[in-house]
Amino acid sequence: MRDSKLWDFAYFITDLMILNVLWLLASLPVITVFHSTDALFYSIRLLRKDEGGSVWKEFWRGFVRHFWWMTANFFITALALFILYVDIQFFTHQRSSFGYILSGLLLSMGLMFLITLIYTFLTAQYYEGNLLGLWKTSFVLGLGHLPHTILIIGIITLAFLVLQVVPITFFLILISGTAYLIDIVFEGIVKKYIKKD
Repeated sequence: MRDSKLWDFAYFITDLMILNVLWLLASLPVITVFHSTDALFYSIRLLRKDEGGSVWKEFWRGFVRHFWWMTANFFITALALFILYVDIQFFTHQRSSFGYILSGLLLSMGLMFLITLIYTFLTAQYYEGNLLGLWKTSFVLGLGHLPHTILIIGIITLAFLVLQVVPITFFLILISGTAYLIDIVFEGIVKKYIKKD
């Protein structure tokens, strides 16, 4: 007799591997990396709740769901990171304490920006509004729930360490597995607001 829990786990790992491959393929043009990340979190949320159809269909549904948001998100992020990079390079080359202080402030701003960016992919799964509202909500959630944010950053850091030790996991399950763990952490935030409503 087959152990159903074992088969459920096998299907779960297979779904994560399929999502990992879909994310890699959909991210190949680079400009669509935000779209595929949004689709990945959309699919992960449905997978965790045991809702929706096949991960293949749900991924592509998620890919087009916030298409214009993610396109704008990509270009805003690229521009912001370019400006931050140029400014930090400029101030560090001043070789003055004032320049180093400004560089530190810019790095802090960059970190807050990246935290907000990570939260946009998570918040988009629940949020209904416009892109500016999504960014505001993501900023507030990211800074307002620092323990969760630190845990999410820890998960991402751990994923980078795993990538260094076992690079093949990047092509198998690392991205989708990381997204799965991050979604679990983010659900802890969402539940607090659902209880309040």
